[in-house]
Amino acid sequence: MESNKLAKRLRRQIGQAIQDYRMIEDGDRVMVCLSGGKDSWTMLDVLLALREKAPVDFEILAINLDQKQPDFPEHIIPDYLPRAWRAVQDS
Repeated sequence: MESNKLAKRLRRQIGQAIQDYRMIEDGDRVMVCLSGGKDSWTMLDVLLALREKAPVDFEILAINLDQKQPDFPEHIIPDYLPRAWRAVQDS
């Protein structure tokens, strides 16, 4: 329950910052570089959720920034993206 509150608060605050500073406008294409860290995953999740409810239409392009981290499984990002997209559509 607490994590759900945090997720809502993050989406609200990020959405407000995007609106206040006009960071994303209608027709924009936003590239999210995924390095495998928690910060890039969080940003992608938040943007996917915001895109579904945003008053503007924008596209998200997720790119794997392969930093050649030792023991980082290569399949994680391609496997994750379809699941994340389905989760956003189901919410």
